[in-house]
Amino acid sequence: MNIKSLQAFIHLCESKSFSKTATAMHVSASALSRQIQKLEQDTHQSLFLRDNRSVELTPAGKKLLPIAVNIVSEWQQFQSDSQHGEQELRGKLRLFCSVTASYSHLRAIGRIQAALSLHRV
Repeated sequence: MNIKSLQAFIHLCESKSFSKTATAMHVSASALSRQIQKLEQDTHQSLFLRDNRSVELTPAGKKLLPIAVNIVSEWQQFQSDSQHGEQELRGKLRLFCSVTASYSHLRAIGRIQAALSLHRV
């Protein structure tokens, strides 16, 4: 079971159309069908009642839907938190330069010296 399969499952529950879900997930209808079959194998349950024109959730599918929504939501929250953490700069910045350069070229940085640890050589 993976996140992409759960996302496809959720979309299929909403659209009730393999072709619409396949298009939205950027996969072929046969690839989507294999993903759903794999999910059904993993859960040991039939999740959808299918015929040529419609797709309906089984009781097992109805039971899995809120769990899948929760897992995908938690995963997206984790990814969002992780991305924000990576974009935040942390650590120390040390600049080494001559005294003359520090007075003439780095004067503006002197204003934020409290935030940066400048070491003059």
